Amino acid sequence: MIDFLFFKRRTLFRRLFFITLAVSVLPLVVTWLYIWHHFTQNGGWSANMTLLFYAFLALAALLAFLGSYYLSKKISRPIAHFTRSATEIARGKFEHKININSNDEIGRLAKIFNYMTLELRRLHRMNLNEIISEKNKTRTIIRNIADGVIVTDPEFNILLINNVAEKLFGVHEKNAVNKPIRTIIRNKQLLAFLESMTDDQDNTTTAELTLKDPETWKDIYLQAHAARVVGESDEAIGIVTILRDITREKEIDKMKTELVSMVAHELRSPLTSISGFSELLLDDGVTKDQAVEYAAIILKESNRLSDLINKFLDISKIEAGKIQVKRGAVQIRDVVDKVLDVNLHLAERKNIAVSVKATPNLGTVYADRDMMEQVILNLFSNAIKYSPENSAIEIRLRELSDEVVVDVEDTGFGISEEALPRVFEKFYRAADNDAVRDVTGTGLGLALVKEIVELHGGKMSVTSKLNKGSTFSFTLPKMGSIPENGEDASIEVSMLAQ
Repeated sequence: MIDFLFFKRRTLFRRLFFITLAVSVLPLVVTWLYIWHHFTQNGGWSANMTLLFYAFLALAALLAFLGSYYLSKKISRPIAHFTRSATEIARGKFEHKININSNDEIGRLAKIFNYMTLELRRLHRMNLNEIISEKNKTRTIIRNIADGVIVTDPEFNILLINNVAEKLFGVHEKNAVNKPIRTIIRNKQLLAFLESMTDDQDNTTTAELTLKDPETWKDIYLQAHAARVVGESDEAIGIVTILRDITREKEIDKMKTELVSMVAHELRSPLTSISGFSELLLDDGVTKDQAVEYAAIILKESNRLSDLINKFLDISKIEAGKIQVKRGAVQIRDVVDKVLDVNLHLAERKNIAVSVKATPNLGTVYADRDMMEQVILNLFSNAIKYSPENSAIEIRLRELSDEVVVDVEDTGFGISEEALPRVFEKFYRAADNDAVRDVTGTGLGLALVKEIVELHGGKMSVTSKLNKGSTFSFTLPKMGSIPENGEDASIEVSMLAQ
């Protein structure tokens, strides 16, 4: 059924329909009416009539051709406009707009097309903002990652370098981006490592690098991991290099080796003495006086070995957070007096003068009394061992804000600046001169003192000058500065976290 409402609407088809009717059908109708009129009037067909017929027929054909040409242009022009606009939009030019304001199908299509373009522009901006946001997030993560990161293109031009890598090589990203890495980073090991990533190799490679700290000029050891980033077409689009600082791990490995060596040495010495003098005791020719002397040496070396093992176990327990701490109110002056009463004879043997200076009404500390005695005894005995005869030792007790400070100062052999940072390491013994090397010891006393002081929330420090003496100091929180619920819980957490 014909939709007659269609002819009432102002549509492109309606206009084309009437134009086609006018240029094609109307001339034929006029020609037919003229022939029919002539035929009825004259009663026949003449030569002029034939000529006129063909003339009208030619005119109808011409009009039909002109009408078809007009129609093709009418249709093709907006289609060409649509094609050009679609091409521009495909290129990302979403600002492009079709300017057709007619009310027919082409006009409505143009409006829909323009609306679609606006939506594409909005979505494009939204996607672009999301991409920029994700890029910024990724960049921020890489910039703040704990390891050094350098990203380069296949030609080794720097695309990104994070904070850690900047510090390692003393460069800044704004001066490095889009520049050849060879002109920015001068480390030959890193450059050779990156250049070794040829196309015929695997996509990842690892190496250990060494460089100098730009501030301290100390050696920094790096574990370098480089990975080639490959695109969809299997072509390299860049190289990501991650630099992990393994300096601390190297130091720990070295310390472990030294620790094993020191433990073996410290155990071997007393065991050798015990074994040797035990064999002498078995000799039938040993006199009673010699036997007593040998037995005393064996006892001394046994005590030394026992002391070594006990201190090492105590340190291990503290580090593991498994040692029991019996805290209470402690007057540190009472602890010092008790230690001196029992051990003052050690100083008298070397004619060392011992003095104590204490602030009146010294504050009370919240501590394990036995552990505090162990701390004072270790510091006092160390001061005696590393001081010459006829010297002096001074113990000072004072308050500083909410802390009690204890100083043990001697006028002994002293410690060199190079050895100071290591004096609290397990089994480390400074041997700056022959007098120090002749002193026997485990190398664990100061390490144990530091662990106990820190377990009580205090701090340990030392100042010293070679051949002029040393001052070992530690602080402890006063009783009133400790929370009512005790400090054990917080200390336990800190110990477990170590």
